[in-house]
Amino acid sequence: SVWPPVDAVVVDVGGVYERLAGVGLEYGPVFQGVRAAWRRGDEVFAEVALGEEQWAEAGRFGLHPALFDAALHMAGVGPEDEEPGPARLPFAWTGVSLCATGATELRVRLSPSGAEGISVLLADPDGVPVASVDSLVGRPVAAEQLTASSQLMFTVEWDRVATEGMQGAASQVQWAMIGSDDLGLTAALETAGQDVVTGPEPAALAGSPDVVLVTCASDPDSGAQDLPSTTRHLAHRALGVVRVWLGEERFAGSRLVVVTRGAVAAVSGEGVPDVAAAAVWGLVRSAQAEHPDRFVLVDVDDVSVSSGVLRAALGCGEPQVAVRSGKVLVPRLARAVAPAV
Repeated sequence: SVWPPVDAVVVDVGGVYERLAGVGLEYGPVFQGVRAAWRRGDEVFAEVALGEEQWAEAGRFGLHPALFDAALHMAGVGPEDEEPGPARLPFAWTGVSLCATGATELRVRLSPSGAEGISVLLADPDGVPVASVDSLVGRPVAAEQLTASSQLMFTVEWDRVATEGMQGAASQVQWAMIGSDDLGLTAALETAGQDVVTGPEPAALAGSPDVVLVTCASDPDSGAQDLPSTTRHLAHRALGVVRVWLGEERFAGSRLVVVTRGAVAAVSGEGVPDVAAAAVWGLVRSAQAEHPDRFVLVDVDDVSVSSGVLRAALGCGEPQVAVRSGKVLVPRLARAVAPAV
């Protein structure tokens, strides 16, 4: 509450961000929040603030990330006559407490904590506590490493795969559908002459079908107000089916195909209309990582899925597939291109 701190020496912050850039930490305008600083022995004090453009969004966070990040910047800046060491990135946090939300300005105290850490105390302009960290330990990283990592950013792109000859690969299989078929997959298969066994749950199926389909899609009329409950319902439903599937030895040679609609953005400009089903994708992807070749994820659009396209989607051998306008797409890593500024 006493500010500036008693017996503290003023630190010139005019070149703070140039010095940080010199060790590889380049901050954009939103993150350049240090306004003033002082030193008192091993302690560092600072004033940090958000720009006016960010004030309106501060209430969206417990503590705005740009403001919290700025509170740590003076930890990496030594005296001007001292040769700067390597950048240190946060590694281990201990004893983090949040006392107040929506801050746009902070008073900061950074002091040593243990052999390698610092403690962080944050207060508002009246000295009222906002947050504290008992210990934050950083790890050194060379500027060359930071530069190299910025050039190795990747994103996911969905590429079309040729499906000629793949329909036959999945045509002579035993099909089954569990639960309600909200996407009309059973009708598409039966129209093409495929026999489909149905049952409410995997345990209700006789024998060991080659492919078992289960749909996980939200009711398009449910509305955004039911999103949390719908997400829980679909995720719990999928988790229950996955657990039963893995617990039945007779399904060891079968594939469980989880079909969603609008749960991933697979083409340019496309959104994710079924956010609840997107959670199912995250859950099943985890199961795929632990149990390869046991699960397939297929996301469809509003176009009716034909039997041939469904068989082709399974015949391509990919664990994750999107069907858009009758075309089969699969995810691939691609080098990210920074947008022009």
